Order: sequence, then structure tokens, then C-alpha cells
Amino acid sequence: MQATEIAMSQERSGNAADRPTPPRRQPMNQEEFDERFGLIAARRKTARGQLKKELKKNCAPCRSGSALLATIASFVPIVTWLPRYRWRTDLMHDVIGGLTVGIMHVPQGMAYGVLASLDPVYGLYTSFFPALFYMFFGTSRHNSLGVFAVVSLMVGSVRLRVLPDEISTTAMDVMNATTTISAVDRLQPITVVTSITLAVGLVQLAMALMRLDFLTAYLSDQVVAGFTTGAACHVFAAQLNKVLNVNLPRHTGFLRLYFMVEELAFALPEANLVTVAVSLCSMAFLVFGKELVNPRVKTLIPVPIPFELILVIIGTAVSHFFNFKQHYHVKVVEAIPVGLPAPTLPRLDLVPLVIGDAIGIAIVIFVVTVSMGKLFAKRHGYRVDTRQELYALGFMECLCSLFSVYPASTALARSLVYEAAGTKTQLATIFSCGLLLIVIYLVGPLLYALPMCILAAIVIVALKGMFMQFTQLISLWSLSKMDFLVWLVSFLATFCYDVTEGLAISIAFALLTVVFRSQWARSHNLGKLPGTGDYRDLERYDHAAEVRGVRIFRFEGPLLFTNVERFKRSVHLLSGHAELEAAGNEEEDEVVIVRADEEQVDGKNESKNPLARKARIVHLVIDCSAISYTDCMGANAMKEIFNEMRNHGVAIYFAKANAQVIDLFRASGFLEIVSKANFYPSVEDAVTCITSGNIAARGVAKSTV
Repeated sequence: MQATEIAMSQERSGNAADRPTPPRRQPMNQEEFDERFGLIAARRKTARGQLKKELKKNCAPCRSGSALLATIASFVPIVTWLPRYRWRTDLMHDVIGGLTVGIMHVPQGMAYGVLASLDPVYGLYTSFFPALFYMFFGTSRHNSLGVFAVVSLMVGSVRLRVLPDEISTTAMDVMNATTTISAVDRLQPITVVTSITLAVGLVQLAMALMRLDFLTAYLSDQVVAGFTTGAACHVFAAQLNKVLNVNLPRHTGFLRLYFMVEELAFALPEANLVTVAVSLCSMAFLVFGKELVNPRVKTLIPVPIPFELILVIIGTAVSHFFNFKQHYHVKVVEAIPVGLPAPTLPRLDLVPLVIGDAIGIAIVIFVVTVSMGKLFAKRHGYRVDTRQELYALGFMECLCSLFSVYPASTALARSLVYEAAGTKTQLATIFSCGLLLIVIYLVGPLLYALPMCILAAIVIVALKGMFMQFTQLISLWSLSKMDFLVWLVSFLATFCYDVTEGLAISIAFALLTVVFRSQWARSHNLGKLPGTGDYRDLERYDHAAEVRGVRIFRFEGPLLFTNVERFKRSVHLLSGHAELEAAGNEEEDEVVIVRADEEQVDGKNESKNPLARKARIVHLVIDCSAISYTDCMGANAMKEIFNEMRNHGVAIYFAKANAQVIDLFRASGFLEIVSKANFYPSVEDAVTCITSGNIAARGVAKSTV
């Protein structure tokens, strides 16, 4: 064993000899380091200077005509990429992708239009106009804008709250600002929905102007997955009454799904068996085609077979031939208007009623669109501008509100088909929208006999991808318990409440976990690895050893008011001065460095026991490399620790603090108590100076003020 280690050591030495050795500098403290390498003093930013800088930046486009045109072009990316479009190589890919997605738009648009508590034709409009507008303003090449299950459900929930189906003639009651409409003038469901669309667009434009695109960072993958899975449960439950062909009262608030299922159970004796049979056959057909047939023909056909469209055609033909509506009382789509709607201004007086819900819908649309755009951009080597995506979505929704459209979002399934078909640009939208135009103008009236339960079956089968997100819990449990909890809370909040409330709770809990992670930051006792200048956690590296008379402490996290007490307690326990900690038995706290094993204090592990050999601790080095930033209470905690340790005969040194932390120490007066000579550019510098006996000459500390 020893011979093998010697051979490996010689081999490493031989390899190291072949490489150039970096120059070694003499150990020095931070003050000498800054002087030698020319530290540039931090420039103090004033409000006036920042305002001047922003005004200069925002006024730059107006300095010349070319600059103004360039700025306008940046808001309309199509004018940049269309002139460079490679017609010979890319056009055929875009044609195939556009036609394939256009075929998917027809059944999905009608199904999700019903999910939004509207007539199916409005789903077709939502598949047409948003995709067309996004082509001009968007930066993703593969996102397919249109109907999306979660957004459709959220819109339908708001529509039913503002305008319940039981009310036939309605108007706003502005006096008491209620969430329903009182009977004064006639109001249609699409009128409420277009106001929601306008409100969503205005929210997204406001977010873009205020540069709030960074907020998506707080919606982690776990938040989005848990939320969308919970929303999928609501979508599934909302389709069951169509499968059974029964009418159910609407429920809101806590445990609304429970009450919906309870009503469904009582309504089972009234279920239409023909509708149930058609629904089950439709779902079986879709599952067979999408799960068994499409995977096997993938190598032969570049795009999936549109089983949803085939089902719509077959279902319409069978329903018409057997006259399902008259003979079996099956609800059908009935008349579909021909042509596109004329532009009309949305009701501005309805916007205040829906603005709260519009914020949640706007966030969901933005997060889904950006996350999908970044996914495809990473795969295909291009860039998605998140702020421009906000502008694009805002412009798109505001323009769509003129055309009887409800809020649109990116859909995963259609976007994946775009990618699988080899789509190169958003020009594919022209061909998908062209196919939709044919359906709206020519084919639409032929679908009057389509059973509504078939549309419900299409929605239910499409939820499979969302429900499969449950499998993420298995890997999250082993990877991160906190992320597991975020996923679970997001799901339960959405499942138990409505989707809007669930989203708010999910975001709030995710932000709370950020506080938890910083408040319970871990800390470690470090030791030196033999033959190197590296220092690692004594509990993780067997060869790491403490330096005699020196303790090295690392706190892994920002030093803030939320965790200063934990920081001080960790330092006290590490140094062996637990009497400074007046919190009773907090030595048993979950701090990594204080897990003393009394049975291993002897022998080899003696030096690794944080509480062993207390009397030998003369120097304490705080490794600040993991302290990314601090606040005033953090600086004051450092002062307290310095004075307390010095009174107990322990000198404290600070290693590898970044410039921002040192600047705050200086501003807080910390450097008036502690000399900058106590700061070192690295742990190795501090330890070398301590062990070489050069500390006294450098001035350990100033007098206490």
C-alpha cells in the first residue's frame, strides 16, 4: 500500500515537473497586498449621479435618426432576422413545422376555449392572433404561442367569478367594488375576458418598463412544477362534468376540489352513459396513438401523427350520423361563427375588477414562456432576451385584446413539435396561422356536431405531462430536502386553494426558504491539506489537519441580521469559550463545527475535535471567502467577536474578505477598532504570517475605542 502511494506520489511529482510552476509571492497582509497590486478605491455612487447616468442612457436613442431607428428595431426583432433569413435551407423546415403545429392548434384551441369558460371558437382566435403578433416581437425561435391549459383555467376562474353563468344580464357595481356584476346592461363573457387580456398586457408592459424581469429568478423550477401540477388537478376536475354530461355548481375557496368531487359523486346517477362511453373511447384512442403508435413511427415520420385532429374528425362524423344531440342528449359544440372577429375596444371599466388576477396570470405566462424559450435557446445555440420577451408578451396581449382573444401563453407540447419538425424561425407561424384561417372560414361550420366530451377527453389526456412531474419528488428527496418541500408546498397550496392563491403562496414560501437558507448557514472548522496551501473542512477530508495553535473558521453564507446570533454562537463554541454564549444548551445546535465526539478526542482525531485542546487556541482565522456580503449588524457582530476573543487572549484575523465586505467594515467604523493588518488576502497568508512569528510586527490590533 505504501509502495503504491509512493509510486503515485512520484508520478504526480513527475507530471508536475513537466508543467510550469506559477511564481510564488511572499506572504503579506491585505494592506500590503492592496498597496502592491494597486487597489482602486470604490467610487461612491450618488443618487444624482445614478439619475444622470440613467437619463443619459435613456436619451441616447434620441441623439440621431439612426439611433432612434435602431432602438425601435430592437423592440421588433423580426426586422433584424427576416432580412438574413436563409430561404433555401430554412423555408421547408418552417413550412413543415408550421403546418404540423397548425393541425394541433385546431383541437387544442377548441378544447381549451371551453376550459376558459368560453365558446370553442374563442380558443381558435387565441391560437391565431397571439402567435401572429409574437412573430414580430418575440426572440424565441421555437415558442408556440396560443392556448395553454393552466392559463385557460385561470382565465375561466376569473370569468366565472366576475360573471357567473347564472347571470344573463349584467353590469358592474362600481359603488361597492364587488367581484360580481349587477344587472344594468348586457355583458358577454368575452367582454370580461378581453378586459382580462388587456390587464395582463398592461401588467407585463409595466414589468418591462420597471425592469422586473429578474423576478423570474424567484420562481424556481420546483415552484413552477409544483404549481402547474396542482393546476393540472383543477383542470382535470373541471373536465369531469363534461365527461359525465352533468351540471355542477361552482365552488371557490379552500378545498374547492373536494367539494367539486363531492358534487360529482352525488351526480353520478344522473350521468349520461353515452357521453361517458364516448369520453372513455376518446381517451383510449388518444393514449393508444400518442403513447404506442407515435413513438414507434418516430423514426419513419419526422412529425407526430395528429391523433387529436383525427379524433375530432371521427367524433364529429359519428355524432352527426347518429344524431347524438337529439337521440342521446349529448352536448355538442353547435354553431361556430365564420370568419375573424372585428376589432373592438375592451371595457376599461372592468380592468380594476380583474387587475389582481391579471398579475398572477401575467407572471405565469412570462415564466412559462421564458423558461421554454431558454430551454430551446440552449439546445440550438441562440439567445433569448428576457426583457424583450416581457415587451413582446405585453404588446401581444394588448393587441389581442382588440380581437376577442383571451390571454395566451407558450405551450410545451406544441413547442416541442416545432423543435422536432426542425423549425428554424418564427416564420413557421405564417403557415400555422394560414391553416387556422382555413378552419375558421371554411371548416368551422362543419364541426357543429362535435361532442363537448371529446374536447374534454383531449384536455385530460394532454395533462399527462404535467402529472408526470410527480416523479420529480423522488430525485428531489435525495438531492435537496428544501427543494422537495418547495415543490410539495407549491403543489398543496394550488391543490387546496385556487390557482391564483396557490401561485401567491408558492412564491411566498419560495422566498421564505431563501431566508431559511441564509439564517441557518453552515459553518466549518478548516484544516490544511499536507503539501498544499489549501484548507478544507476537517469533517470531510481525512488528511486535513489543524495548524497548531490556530483555528480556522469558515461561515458559508452572507452575514446578515438574520444569522448574526448563529455566527457568534458558532465562533464561541469553536474557540472553546462557550461561556460567552448565554443561550443555555445551544451547544447542541445543528452547527457542523461543534459536533464533538468525546470518545474520539484522543489520538488522531484529537486535533479535529472543535472543543478539544481549548487552551492551545491563541489565534483564530475567520475565512470570509464564503461571506458574499454583510450588513450593519453583521459588521457589529464582527466587532463584538473581536473584542470578546481578545479579552480571552485569542487574536482574530480575517482572510479573503471581498472588497464589498471590507468597504462596509470601513464605513461602519470596524477598521477603527481592528487594523487592516489583521486582514489577509488568503488563509495561507494569514497562517504563514502567524506561524512565522511576523504578526506582532504587523500590529495585531488597535486599542479599543
